[in-house]
Amino acid sequence: MARRALYREYRPETFKEVVGQDHITTILKNQVREGKISHAYLFCGSRGTGKTSSAKILARAVNCLSPKDGEPCMECTACRLALAGSADVIEIDAASNNGVDNVRSLIEQAQFAPLELKYRVFIIDEVHMLSTAAFNALLKTLEEPPAHVLFILATTEPQKLPATIVSRCQRFDFHRLSIAHIIANLTAVLKKAGASIDPNGLRLIARAADGGMRDALSLADQCLSFAGNTVSEQDVYNALGTVSGETLERTAQALLTGSAPDAVRALDEVVANGRDLGVFLGDLARHFRALLLSKTCGDCAELLDCTDDQMQRYLKVAKGADESRILYSLEQILKVQSSLKLFPAPRIPIEAAFIRICRPVDDQSFAALESRVAALEQRPAAAVAAAPVKAEEPVFDGPPMLDAPPEEPVFDDPWEASRPAQTEQEPEPAPASKPEPAPEPEPEPKPEPVRAASSDAEAIWTRAKTKMMELNPMVFMYAKDSRGTELVGDLLTVEFPASQESKMNGLNAARNLQVAKEAIEAVRPGTELRFRLAQLLNANEEKLKELFGSSLTIK
Repeated sequence: MARRALYREYRPETFKEVVGQDHITTILKNQVREGKISHAYLFCGSRGTGKTSSAKILARAVNCLSPKDGEPCMECTACRLALAGSADVIEIDAASNNGVDNVRSLIEQAQFAPLELKYRVFIIDEVHMLSTAAFNALLKTLEEPPAHVLFILATTEPQKLPATIVSRCQRFDFHRLSIAHIIANLTAVLKKAGASIDPNGLRLIARAADGGMRDALSLADQCLSFAGNTVSEQDVYNALGTVSGETLERTAQALLTGSAPDAVRALDEVVANGRDLGVFLGDLARHFRALLLSKTCGDCAELLDCTDDQMQRYLKVAKGADESRILYSLEQILKVQSSLKLFPAPRIPIEAAFIRICRPVDDQSFAALESRVAALEQRPAAAVAAAPVKAEEPVFDGPPMLDAPPEEPVFDDPWEASRPAQTEQEPEPAPASKPEPAPEPEPEPKPEPVRAASSDAEAIWTRAKTKMMELNPMVFMYAKDSRGTELVGDLLTVEFPASQESKMNGLNAARNLQVAKEAIEAVRPGTELRFRLAQLLNANEEKLKELFGSSLTIK
């Protein structure tokens, strides 16, 4: 006879043995003890959380001749008949019996009295697979069934059920099991089976089960088949095809520090060991999630279901990394993970993603920009100071400005030298005729502000944008495509393309405008800013601009 799987051999037989669903088993036991049984139940929840097991226990409990505190006694004739497979406990798989004819047959069976037990119980698994006609046929019987009939519906997708069906049932939602619950139950089952798995290996199995006890038992069964009755942590890694925690930490460290060669070599090691790349990406995504939560929440072992030692390692790595870089890395990993099945050679897109994470230069998204800024902020101050500044500034050969107002500071930059000199006009000679009486002195007109060349305005604004990038890269994105067009006195006119009115308004917002003012103040103190949209040119004017350059003035 073939060996039975662990999840079949050690299925719970009483409500007490159901793991992690106390909010449901308590209600069911109370109803059985008080004799207040409903005519229909709906059990909802993800796979392997105990829906079908609870349905079978309830079928035995309502038929038990001497229940003990709401639990089936497992000793009476009814319990033994139900456990052996009585004709009065009918299990139906709605995935393969989803037609209206199948439901009509079920309704006909419901009209007959039980053969051996007190209640005839219908357990319909995956009930969401029934057709619309089948649901309609079941409605009336489900609402007013015979007194000896009990319906228990189980589904993993309750949202697909008609509201008319859900409203006729008592609904119970089964939770995903925690890692602690899974480990405790695995330990008990393995003890009954005469086997043992290393505690760290049990934790790996519990994490891979993703909240499902049946998945955990199946994975444990797989490990026992691989290594025998004594399984080490490394045996679990080999059986499940996952990578060790050290490999994940080394890969994450390479990605966070921008070391593309180390990241690619870590991936090569994973491939050389024959690990599944899809599983590796899933483990790496969970590792970066742990780093992100550690960076955001601090000590959050209860959220991550990890040991205190592992939590301290997460906190140590997260402390030395920037949150935006962790988030950007996680987004790129999830992005390549979702599209991995589209590539015949999955290693290539993973390598490309790793290099993109380490060098987000060509990525123009805000997340990549934040990651680049975070990397710059983490560089030592000495290294930043020693880094050569490559600024291409225009060289002007014009004469320096003369007669500058004394209160204006003197600047050592190329735009001061390019300003036109102010020359005093010689007074006109007095007429030879007899001078007339001098009129009353009129107020001396204010001098016209000096108008600088458009190239000066553009160069000043270019330097201001460079400074803006240092102060706040997000604000720089608003001003990226604008240009300085006119400098009259201390008023600099900045022009945006006609299609970028939203960016102009964004830069003109109070917080962003303050950053722009700080940038222009650092380049040319005392300069005021004025923003405007470029006027749309007709076809001939645009052609002239293309031929003679943007500095051409068309009147």
